[in-house]
Amino acid sequence: MKRGHWGVVTFVVLLAGFVSNLTETYGTEFNLKFANPVPKDHSWGRGAEYFAKLVDEATGGRVKVAVHHSGALGKIRETIEMARNGNIDFVLGGTGHYSAYVPEINITVLPYLWRDSFTMFAALDGPFGGELNRELNKQGLEAVGWWDNGFRHVSNNKGPVVKPDDLKGLKIRTLPTKVHVEFFKRLGAVPTPIDWTELYQALQQGVVDAQENPPAMVYMGKLHEVQKYYSLTAHVNEPGLVVMSVATLKKLPPELQLAVRIASQKASLWQRQENEKDNETYLKKLQEEGIKINTVPPETIEALRQIAFGVYPDVVKTFGARGQELVDLMMFFNR
Repeated sequence: MKRGHWGVVTFVVLLAGFVSNLTETYGTEFNLKFANPVPKDHSWGRGAEYFAKLVDEATGGRVKVAVHHSGALGKIRETIEMARNGNIDFVLGGTGHYSAYVPEINITVLPYLWRDSFTMFAALDGPFGGELNRELNKQGLEAVGWWDNGFRHVSNNKGPVVKPDDLKGLKIRTLPTKVHVEFFKRLGAVPTPIDWTELYQALQQGVVDAQENPPAMVYMGKLHEVQKYYSLTAHVNEPGLVVMSVATLKKLPPELQLAVRIASQKASLWQRQENEKDNETYLKKLQEEGIKINTVPPETIEALRQIAFGVYPDVVKTFGARGQELVDLMMFFNR
């Protein structure tokens, strides 16, 4: 287990013992729905199922969580709206999808911001994540888990990305955020926000000819069937965010609220480890499936990084009242 996780684990274990004394078996009182946009076998899907199991155990069966996979309850944006209205209880999605509600969350998808996953989660599990959660609360949402997705890389049907100019003219699916759109515009690409649930078809039909996602997402989404090249640009490490409807949270008595929070923290730690292993495994599987994978030269990565940093001053203006302050803090944190 990585350094820094021990404090979180110890806290979770101690609280779990405390909660077990509060939640005897009374029969199911709350049936909750969890919207997962990706397949059940992905670490997000497995993490959601593990979370549901932990909630069942921690509450003595008083709370049951039914996980709906592969976007069965709707597109990510639709399920976020339903959670705000109390019609869905949990939603999982990349943080970029929440940026329409909390501009500050765009900081998490600034290209080339995070130097590694450990640094990112140290920030999100700490005061920075707490700040974002306060803003989410104003939108009727409660952050209950920051999950791993992994560094995103560019795939396309034109050719490998070896130099920045190779991205020029690519019609690329991006996240629905100004940050992503502006970054790829600066690279000469044609950014097109498309929901994850519609991406395979969009690539298949030529609506876009490129996309960017971590290896596990590419493989689980079968995107290698409609893409030829995969270049390891590692330009963004967008975390997953599990939110709970504040309306649902308020319905639960205090001991069940605590049990759900603890279950979420345990599931988050478990999912992060699983996802790290998955990305290593699926990168090999993608190569076996025939997609051509290439390492991007260091000088190209540095050129892309400088272009990314040039985007920051323009987009930070849209990050809310404390946007610049928080960006400066995260830049210092990642030095």
